[in-house]
Amino acid sequence: MTTYPFSLNTQLRPASFRHWLRLRPARGHFRIGDGWLAAYLCLLLAVLSLAGVLVFHFPAQLTIPQLRASYDIPTLRAGLGALMILSGVFGVLALMRKRLTIAGAGLGVLALAALLGGADTPLGPIQASRFYVGLDWFVLGLLSTGIVFTLLEKAAPLREDQPVLRENWSLDLKHFFVMHLLLGAYLAGTNFLLVQGLGWARFEIVTEFIAGLPFIVQFFAIMLAVDLVEYGVHRAYHSHQALWGIHAVHHSSRTMDWLASSRLHVLEALITRTATLAPVFLLGFDQAVVNAYALMIGFHATFIHANIDWDLRWLEPVFVTPRHHHWHHALEETAHNKNFAVHFSFIDRLFGTLHMPRGWPAEYGIGAEEPAHSYRAHTLHPFKGLIAA
Repeated sequence: MTTYPFSLNTQLRPASFRHWLRLRPARGHFRIGDGWLAAYLCLLLAVLSLAGVLVFHFPAQLTIPQLRASYDIPTLRAGLGALMILSGVFGVLALMRKRLTIAGAGLGVLALAALLGGADTPLGPIQASRFYVGLDWFVLGLLSTGIVFTLLEKAAPLREDQPVLRENWSLDLKHFFVMHLLLGAYLAGTNFLLVQGLGWARFEIVTEFIAGLPFIVQFFAIMLAVDLVEYGVHRAYHSHQALWGIHAVHHSSRTMDWLASSRLHVLEALITRTATLAPVFLLGFDQAVVNAYALMIGFHATFIHANIDWDLRWLEPVFVTPRHHHWHHALEETAHNKNFAVHFSFIDRLFGTLHMPRGWPAEYGIGAEEPAHSYRAHTLHPFKGLIAA
């Protein structure tokens, strides 16, 4: 866990307007006007449109019940229609630049979405279903998180040379897809484990007291409670070989950006979410506070991995910033097993694990321990010793 033989030769340069206009796919560097950007956008929006149509057909199986009740159907239809129009426009632009393969695939998927009903797809029956996946959460997550952070990373990039579609972006997109798709299963599994395992430790006098506190007090209390638990779990991942095999998948990324935050082994997601939701379950925070915290952590977890060069040194004594977490992923040996907190940096200072030198890390990853660049290899990585035996 200490041998890191490779070098990325990463250079840090200030942002420029010229860079803002350069969105680069893996290997090839495309520019606005060459057709590649339009082709990829056509395909992406077409796939999301098809997913949206399928969600309308099978809401009971493809949406998360906790989210479903808050949806405004007319707004969703308008959004789906806009996606399909944009996909078609980008497809035509890409064809004009003779990007036939990617644009053709995108327009083919778009045609299938239209044949299945498009934005006018009737809403299917919504009944209780024992099996469901969060396809809706994937679509909404990619549209919101992807767009917002791609724009932020292009506006103020830490590494200007880093493409949007950088090395292994498609692998991390698979992780993003699985993590969002399995959200419903994680919620169901975590709820079962907490109720069955910790139900005896939940006391009404405690939950009523917590729920009666002002919103802002509860919000910072839930942040602190979750962070203290996550600090312990996170440190355990780095201290025990069996747990490190699971967590190493997350650390194997050589690139830090918004998409890298989704590179998680499915077991890590289940273990961490169960552990960090335990204090939420036991203390009984108001549901509005829990919902607000869920929105915040979704943004913040992505933000601290992002390729964003923001000067937030004034926050660093208290809060975890991108620079704090980038050092946690750093290749340098002096940074190993440091910066475990996810919300409050003072927790690392309190336990002697804070590492905040000037500047940013030059390289990231785990070197010789890095698993092969495939989703299958990432899934099997914690078990490679058993497989070899």
